Amino acid sequence: MSDPVLELIAENIKTEVAEITVANGFNQNLTPKRPTRSGWEDDEPATNGKVLIIQEDPDEDEENAAAGNNPMKAWVQPFTLVAFVIASDANSDPIDTLVNRVKADIEKKLCEDPTRGGNAWDTRIRAGGKIYKDGQYSGWAVVVDVHYRTREDDPYTKA
Repeated sequence: MSDPVLELIAENIKTEVAEITVANGFNQNLTPKRPTRSGWEDDEPATNGKVLIIQEDPDEDEENAAAGNNPMKAWVQPFTLVAFVIASDANSDPIDTLVNRVKADIEKKLCEDPTRGGNAWDTRIRAGGKIYKDGQYSGWAVVVDVHYRTREDDPYTKA
C-alpha cells in the first residue's frame, strides 16, 4: 500500500530542504533529517547545516472540509524545521547573519511549491524563533502550516 497523504507531504518537505545547496543558488548546504524517535534533543547531535523536520500535532480545518456526495476532511499540519547554525572559529560573520540566511533559504525554498508536490492546497510560513543551547549551538526554528484535504474515510486519498 502507498503512504498516506500526510507522509507524502512530510517527505516532500525533506526533499525540498535537501535541495537547499550552494550549487542551487542558496547560501549553504542543508541536510534534512526526520528524527527516528520522540525527544530528538537526546537523539540528534547538533551539526551545522542539519535541519530536523518535526511533525507537530495537526488541527482540523472545518471551514475547508466538505460533506455530501464527496465528503472530505481538511487539516492544518504544522511542521517545525529546526535548523542548526554553528559558526566555525574562522568565520567572521555575525551569528545573526548566519541564522538569518538559513531562515531565509528555508522559507524561500518552501514557498516555491506551496502545494507540496500537489498533495496540499497551501503552505504558510509562521513566526518561528531563535534556538540556542549554552553556547553549543544556535539556529532558527522555521514553522510552517501545511493545509491539505483527504477523503473523509481515506487518509491515503487526497481530495
